[in-house]
Amino acid sequence: MIPFVVVKTKSGFAYLKPEHVIAVNASDPEDCLILMAHGVTISAAEPAEDVVARLEAESREQDDALLTKELTRNGHGPR
Repeated sequence: MIPFVVVKTKSGFAYLKPEHVIAVNASDPEDCLILMAHGVTISAAEPAEDVVARLEAESREQDDALLTKELTRNGHGPR
């Protein structure tokens, strides 16, 4: 399943693929602007710190999953 990060916007919710996020602009303490690949921007109605924390957590989960898969394939992971 493709992991999405849910972000609250002014008109509802946006579902982002973390690998497509380029930057998060914190212009105001209560909202932020998310810059995505291909020039897409999303105006979020929540603090940049919250969005970045969720993006980092999802990235760590993906990295851990890839590492576990690689170790298991080579016979070195948990059984």
